[in-house]
Amino acid sequence: MNFIEKIDNIISKISKSFLIGFFSILIVVMLIISSIYLYIDKPSFQLNNLNNYIGIILNIVLVLGIIYVTRKLSNKIKNYKLLIGIIFLIYFILELVYIFMVPIRPFSDMGEIVKIAMSDFTENIEYLQIYPNNFFICVIFNLLFRITSYNVLNLKIFNIICNIVTIIFAYKIYKNIYKKDNLLVLLLGVFSISTFLYVNCTYNDLLFTTIVTIVIFCLTKEKQDLTNTIIIFILLFLQYIVRPVGIILIIATCMYYLLKEKNITKILVLLSIVLVLNFGYKTIQHKIIPKSTDEVPIWSFLQMGINEEEFGFQDSSHSPEWTFNDYKDRIEKLGIIRILKIIVKKVIWTWTEGTYQVERYAFGSSLNNQYYYDTALTAEVFQINSSIRISLEYFMKGQYLVLMILSLFGLIFSDKEISKNKIYLLFYIIIGMLCFYIIWEIKSRYIYCLYPIFLILAANGSERAIDKLKEGKIKWENLRKMKHQ
Repeated sequence: MNFIEKIDNIISKISKSFLIGFFSILIVVMLIISSIYLYIDKPSFQLNNLNNYIGIILNIVLVLGIIYVTRKLSNKIKNYKLLIGIIFLIYFILELVYIFMVPIRPFSDMGEIVKIAMSDFTENIEYLQIYPNNFFICVIFNLLFRITSYNVLNLKIFNIICNIVTIIFAYKIYKNIYKKDNLLVLLLGVFSISTFLYVNCTYNDLLFTTIVTIVIFCLTKEKQDLTNTIIIFILLFLQYIVRPVGIILIIATCMYYLLKEKNITKILVLLSIVLVLNFGYKTIQHKIIPKSTDEVPIWSFLQMGINEEEFGFQDSSHSPEWTFNDYKDRIEKLGIIRILKIIVKKVIWTWTEGTYQVERYAFGSSLNNQYYYDTALTAEVFQINSSIRISLEYFMKGQYLVLMILSLFGLIFSDKEISKNKIYLLFYIIIGMLCFYIIWEIKSRYIYCLYPIFLILAANGSERAIDKLKEGKIKWENLRKMKHQ
């Protein structure tokens, strides 16, 4: 065994054990405490109430029903293509009904981005000088408007397509890793309320999630030819400029190439291509959007990450004046104990909020004139304390908890022979995101991109749990027969 293989074995054991422990802690916390998003744009905690447990029970029943239907269909249907087509046709129609019935106007950052894209980069350029990381999503939205028409509805339809593509590729990744089809990935995806509602959010989250999922699919394919590798490199660059946190996927890919494929050449070529493309992209960006002293520096985001009052949540105090020395001074002022408390709170809140704050992005936050027109639903969801929004929140939190429990099963029962290499790519990404948001500012929507990975782990977890139950039943029956003999 060479040095890299030894390191690989150590990292593999640590990463799997760490995630099992981490998911276990999250589940225990969610069974007791509910992480709440307050519409004054602030995070909070409260003890679970009866409604939380009703939401959990309803989702356990729903998932058991989905698993039962999936296994019945798997036994009867040999060709899934027609069934998958019907499922997504119904899904697409329901999504269309939703965006027509809740025609929310883009607000906050997504409002600024849409305004820039619709003006063909003639208005509100100051926003991009402050937040240049949103330049590329403005370019994408502007291209969509030019190809179709200057209507926000087109962005939402694009989001629906992104959702469908993401779920399909999650299904394909499962097949790449476990060498078999599993309709449960698809059904868990289409029944996910939070991701269904998220299509009203005209920002970069859905496109980023789709690109990330396609990259994982390409990386886990059995055949790794030159064309596939080039596609991976290009997509890695694209997801990085859609959202700079995409650096985590680049690092995870490099780890995968080094530890699992033992291919240093690919790493060097990947990093070279990303650096060259990024240099060209930044050159073009600065010609269109000149650099400004108003740009929010990295130190502002890191400062927000140790904001004690809201434990890392963005509190509108971003400033172009923050420096490394300011960040260092705040760390020294807080001290190690207070910083650890902030980190624990922010990690628990981010990873257990469970809705990706989708009620805000799906229905708005009681802003004046927040809908393009009124419908039978807009009056019901306008108020943040409406019964629909509250009921959905409890249900989505329950749905997220059940998904985490099944994902934990997927981690515990992961098959070493089948998924020896490929499954660890998913582990690297989850751990990378966790580490990044320990220091960065937080919002629960920032881990939205991980939901396809949760679908894959959860689908495997349910399959393996059922297999273990069957094995236990057979052993029990054999013991009973032996006693009677």
